[in-house]
Amino acid sequence: MSEAEVPQDLLDEITSLNSIYSPDTLTLQEPPGGAASVDAGNAGDATVCILSPPASAINPPVSLIIRFPKDYPASRPVVVSGTTFGKGLSKEEVTQLARDVLQNVWLDDSVVLFDFVEGLKELLHKDPHTPEHAAVDPAGRDKNASPPLSPTQGRETVVEIIPTRAPQTVVSSIQWNVTPPTTVQKSVFVGRSVRVTSAETAKMHISDLISGDRKIARATHNITAYRIRGSDGIVYQDNDDDGETAAGSRLGHLLELIDVWGVLVVVSRWYGGVKLGPDRFRIINQVAREALVLGNFIDEHGNTKNEEAADGGKNSKKKKGRHH
Repeated sequence: MSEAEVPQDLLDEITSLNSIYSPDTLTLQEPPGGAASVDAGNAGDATVCILSPPASAINPPVSLIIRFPKDYPASRPVVVSGTTFGKGLSKEEVTQLARDVLQNVWLDDSVVLFDFVEGLKELLHKDPHTPEHAAVDPAGRDKNASPPLSPTQGRETVVEIIPTRAPQTVVSSIQWNVTPPTTVQKSVFVGRSVRVTSAETAKMHISDLISGDRKIARATHNITAYRIRGSDGIVYQDNDDDGETAAGSRLGHLLELIDVWGVLVVVSRWYGGVKLGPDRFRIINQVAREALVLGNFIDEHGNTKNEEAADGGKNSKKKKGRHH
């Protein structure tokens, strides 16, 4: 089957999934016979793919034959059959589980494969730190674990569970300023900001945030940038794309344009299966600005509010940040 016969939305998803997980996560196949003909309908008009997420994403590894109708995503794809390379699940159980996940995440006229893989991860991925006999509910969550924190406007306290022989809960004193979720084409963006005084503190806050919240840890990208001016006048600044090419440097550039100091910004993105192109940078900057406003670093017009405190009062006049 030539690519000209494959729905463009599916081609885009193949590119996206293979860039997120591994190069052979989703591959095009000629329509197979035999088992693939089950519930096939008009298989001649369908595109057949093999979905094989890497073991780092789904454990035990699975391989699924999925048939996509000619008018996908207007019509729902079909999980024809599944195979597992681990113990504990039969082919029939894997196939039925995959069909149930697909039904739960399907929305008319929306691409579905990223949500589908993430749904499979919720049920099949085993956290290596989870005890062998930990109680797990039907959604795949550890019943004894603290629930993921939902992004809400205002401040939140990150709760970090430290595994020791005598289990204990340590409540971090980090007060993040958290934006409400921004959803664009099924991608979800959440921004956070916090005041920091050293590069070591910024790195520690990033580590604590990701390790203390499983939802944030599962984000496709956690883009970070910090900008600090020490008491000795030395500038400390750094950024990290976390796989979202050029996003970290743009976030760092935003902090420079606004001329804000003593701040760490984190923008988390959960990819929704639809490429946003260059518009994603605009959204990331928009969410970062909202986090800076919530943290009282800038006002709603982009004027810096903490420069006098950051430079020890040397400049009494606040600079106005340029809009980006």
